[in-house]
This record gives sequence, C-alpha cells and structure tokens, in this order.
Amino acid sequence: MGIQRLTREKHLNHLVRVVPLLSLAYGIQSYLMMKWSQGGPTGALVLLLGVCLAISVLGMAFYDQRHQVLFDEAGFRVRPVLGLRWRRFTREDVSQVEIEGGEDEFQNVTVHLKRGRSLVFRFVDNGHAFQHAMRPDQQERRAA
Repeated sequence: MGIQRLTREKHLNHLVRVVPLLSLAYGIQSYLMMKWSQGGPTGALVLLLGVCLAISVLGMAFYDQRHQVLFDEAGFRVRPVLGLRWRRFTREDVSQVEIEGGEDEFQNVTVHLKRGRSLVFRFVDNGHAFQHAMRPDQQERRAA
C-alpha cells in the first residue's frame, strides 16, 4: 500500500448541493423579516445573519481544502488547517480508531493516541480504509 490521503469529496459535493438551498431559504426569510418588521434593527440583524451564514460555509470549504491527512502502513501525517508543518504519528502511537458514518457517506474519524490525546478528522470519505491501515494486526501480518 502506498501513501493515501483522507479525502473530502463527498462533503464538498454535499456542500454544493445544500448551499444553494440554504441561501434560498435565508433569502426568503430575510425578505419576510424586512417586509413584516415593525421597525427596530431588522436590517442589521439580516446582514449579521447573512455574514454568519457565509462565514460558516466558507469555513467548512476552507477546512476541507486545508486540513490534510496522509497515511500508509507505517503511520500517518497531519497538517492542521492553519499549520505549516506536518506532524507525524506512527502506527505504534495509535491505540484505537473510531469511525462515525457508513461507507457510502462522509465519516468522522477519531484517532485515540496512547499518550491520551485524540485527533478528530471530520467529513472524510475513506475513514474505513484509514482504520484498516492503522490496525495493529496489519503490521504483524506484514512482518510474518
């Protein structure tokens, strides 16, 4: 097995499908708020909510593009969203890998390290392949 990457294509495709619907719902809600408001800071509230919606969508897309995880049979490397340096973890550092989500949807991967720390990778496509690669019995089979 060569170097593989935890991908997030399913999540990006989901964002492409959902963001237009969220924007439409927000636009209708904003129009109704502006039309039926009885004064007050409605315009400022609509603007604030629109900015928050845009920031959350851009934040998810930024996370999907910047947070990188590469793995192979020896371990994995992580580059955090705002980090410039890669951090390397060997298979021996890992005590357990938990997956939330099925094969046909995006998953959340939680890696429990033996030092007591946990790493969480959100919205990944191939979390089950990562879990399989990090199993301790995989290394024993290769050595045999």
